[in-house]
Amino acid sequence: MLKEKIEYWLNQINAEASYLPTHIVAFNFGLFETENGYGIYLIGSNFYDEHDDDWACNIDFEPKNKYLNFNSENIKTMKWEEFQNEVKSIISKYISTNINQLPIFKGKVITIGFDDGNLVKIR
Repeated sequence: MLKEKIEYWLNQINAEASYLPTHIVAFNFGLFETENGYGIYLIGSNFYDEHDDDWACNIDFEPKNKYLNFNSENIKTMKWEEFQNEVKSIISKYISTNINQLPIFKGKVITIGFDDGNLVKIR
């Protein structure tokens, strides 16, 4: 269910690609804990610095469907590292495999990480 839900969400965001400002160079998939599990959000930035994760605080694009929450029992029991690794793997594989159908992400830097942690580069 995690994989299908993320892929559906990415397709929805991609459908909004016409709303993407042309100067966006990087995306960050932010992860956070909720009362009932975990959540993901997506932001785009016209600035990227591989040596300073604060670039992800520069929010120049937010999709209409910015947030995706997971509240299932399986997700609630995951440790944060496990959730991050699983989501990273799903997003990385899906974007790499479908990059021609996901123009919003083509040629962009993509990172993932929890709000209080370090960002990990996906592509």
